[in-house]
Amino acid sequence: MGPVVMAIALVVAFGAFAFSAYRRWGLVTIGAPADRFDRPWDRLKAVLSIAFFQKKLPKYEVMGPIHMVIFWGFLVLLVNSLILWGRGFDETFNLWILGDNPLGRLYHFMKDIVTVLVLVASGLAILNRLVLRPARLTASVEAQLILLIIFVMMIADLHYWGWQLSREGVAAFNWREPFASLVAAHMSGMDPGTASTIGTISFWAHSALVLLFLNLLPYGKHFHVITSFPNVYFSNLGPAGRLPKDANIEKMLKEEDLDEEVFGVSEIRHFTWKDLLDMYSCTECGRCTDNCPAAKTGKPLKPKTLTCDLRDHLYSSGAELLSGKAGKKPLVPAVVDPDVLWSCTTCRACEEECPVMLSYVDKIVRLRRDLVESRGELPPELAKALRAMETNSNPWNLSPMDRGKWAEGLGVPAFDPAEHELLFFVGCMASFDDRARKISLALVALMREANVTFGILGADEQCCGETSRRAGKESLFRMMADANIEAWKELGVKKIVTACPHCFNTFKNEYPEFGGSYEVMHHTELLARLVADGKLAPRDKVEHKVVFHDGCYLGRYNGVFDAPRQVLRTIPGLELAEVKTSRERGLCCGGGGARFFMEEHGERVNRLRVDELMAARPHTLASACPYCMTMLSDGLKDKDLFDVNPQLDVAELLAVSCGLEPRKILKETEAQKA
Repeated sequence: MGPVVMAIALVVAFGAFAFSAYRRWGLVTIGAPADRFDRPWDRLKAVLSIAFFQKKLPKYEVMGPIHMVIFWGFLVLLVNSLILWGRGFDETFNLWILGDNPLGRLYHFMKDIVTVLVLVASGLAILNRLVLRPARLTASVEAQLILLIIFVMMIADLHYWGWQLSREGVAAFNWREPFASLVAAHMSGMDPGTASTIGTISFWAHSALVLLFLNLLPYGKHFHVITSFPNVYFSNLGPAGRLPKDANIEKMLKEEDLDEEVFGVSEIRHFTWKDLLDMYSCTECGRCTDNCPAAKTGKPLKPKTLTCDLRDHLYSSGAELLSGKAGKKPLVPAVVDPDVLWSCTTCRACEEECPVMLSYVDKIVRLRRDLVESRGELPPELAKALRAMETNSNPWNLSPMDRGKWAEGLGVPAFDPAEHELLFFVGCMASFDDRARKISLALVALMREANVTFGILGADEQCCGETSRRAGKESLFRMMADANIEAWKELGVKKIVTACPHCFNTFKNEYPEFGGSYEVMHHTELLARLVADGKLAPRDKVEHKVVFHDGCYLGRYNGVFDAPRQVLRTIPGLELAEVKTSRERGLCCGGGGARFFMEEHGERVNRLRVDELMAARPHTLASACPYCMTMLSDGLKDKDLFDVNPQLDVAELLAVSCGLEPRKILKETEAQKA
């Protein structure tokens, strides 16, 4: 009866799985189009690095390697399952390349070692969930069941192969299959009937459990076992800082008829098929939530929960969606609370941690677009800032004629492509905020010292539109971007330097999609190059212990981690310290994603970040973003640390070491003017 039972089991199990997979495939196809079929070689490399070699998992020093053992063990033991299914028809079956030959002997040795490793790893994973219970993990019967299935399968494997070895006469330790041979040694002393019963039960236990496991996959978080590889393959290969265009905004700007009066995402079907594949692929590991600044400070946003809520809604609406009868029920607030969306700082810490390359920021921003563009629902203070941007091209509603006031008396020229190598784009913060203006003064002094030819736009400079775009006001962003691109085309702008990472990211990664391609540098990149070329020579000692804060839009978005540190390391006397949460894992200051212009309730992100940075006991906090500077300075003031621990930009520290302390320059200039 063995062959009959095995045939029935395989047909029923694979048939049931095919039915479930077909329904899941159908749900993916309801999503909007997404072009993810370019650059196949780069996509394959990403699959090898991230999906196969599990590049991101070692960030968690214990559970990361444990998961890697289970994953790689799964791949090795998949061949073992094929052998066992074959033996259901013929007990001597073996894959022809794995018979009694060197390759076969090597495989059986590896399989034996891997079986024990997976047994230990799954046991530790069960212990982690039942006893340690880290906050990032949600209590889950499914997760425990899957781990228990794996654990039992490994025990069954050892006993089945031990039985096979005992039948071959193995009665002692044997290097061919070291652990199975120990089981064989034990079984050889048993009654043959008892040993046969144990071996047979073990055989069917593995064969049945792997089929049960297969059919559980489409109905829980372990679906990622199947979907993670294609999800990584189709992940975004473009700049991390680039948000997707909105098709209806495009049509509106071109005065074309809209397919429907929806901007962004209102319903689940407005997400792309890749977004829906993301939802299938979430491992529910909680690494995203564990590193989210909003979640860390008790805000409503929990990235893992957001993805799971959307996925559960997709599943529960599946029948209606597939029949085309789904009602037009907005996701917000039915599935997602608006406060969840407005809690996001768009820092991308969640995306940096995700082991299977889920995206979060683009989904959150597109949900914001629906609220802002379609419904006009947004926090009042943010609405005020957006109106100011629309009226006076800055979020404080100050006169655009005052943009160049910071440079009065300094002789900073208006940009002329015939004379100047660089356009220095100052940005709203460094144009209007008294503290941030000092960054501009320091950078001007350094560029002059290095004989860099540059000019500014002064009153003709307009906001880059970044805040508007992250807030969901895509139409306003497009107006600003189009205006800047057109103006710079007439001016002949080719190269841009800016001290604002938000402007830097916008010009470098987002403007090219709208026809504005430039060579864009962050000021720390320019300064690092000038120091390396010997055009700037730090000489005066700055005997401070300094810790550098990695701004999200400079670091995680654009990978600029080394340039600011290279500059700081060239300053004599300066000791550069690092904290655990730095570089890719640097915590957000709390000001990104338009949060700078919104009220924050409860524990403040900037205070938490200050606590992390002060753990290094520095004299000075260094940054390279005017928004970060303000947020960190406020955090220091809240803790009565500001007078002892100033917050300085990298350019200011370098200017001091080069004998160009910007406050002195300003005083001398004012005296000359008087």
